[in-house]
Amino acid sequence: MHFGSRVFLRVFSKSYRHVKDRNIIKMKKKTVLIVEDSPGFSELMKFVVEDEGYKGVLFPLDQNFIQWVDKEKPSAIIMDLALNRLSGFDLIRELKQHTKHKDIPVIVITGRDLDVKDITELKMHSIPYLRKGRVDMHEIHQTIRNVVSKSDP
Repeated sequence: MHFGSRVFLRVFSKSYRHVKDRNIIKMKKKTVLIVEDSPGFSELMKFVVEDEGYKGVLFPLDQNFIQWVDKEKPSAIIMDLALNRLSGFDLIRELKQHTKHKDIPVIVITGRDLDVKDITELKMHSIPYLRKGRVDMHEIHQTIRNVVSKSDP
């Protein structure tokens, strides 16, 4: 009797590990939407996001932002503020006006100098602000990790 239960446990344990491993593989990665007009910086952010274990998706600037958010269901958004023909602030405002999307965390990484009014608006929405050229890669990695890990699955 004792021998039989050991065999059962071994078989069950191997089978459970196999199912568990298969479920881990099937688990969907959290998505980070990258809104950036510089192709080089976009690819760098995608690399950083994927290096952290998340799925990085580049937002095509000629598309509808809210439709893309609906489609991709990101856990977080990395946003530049100075975009060609678009304003990152306008996109953030649009996002925060939608009850469905208002809780998606945003990380601003921009080369633009911000005035007190801009910084206050970001703080109102608890949006971290990093300045291109004045921030190291470790800080970018850490900010992405912290923001995405606190977001809903």
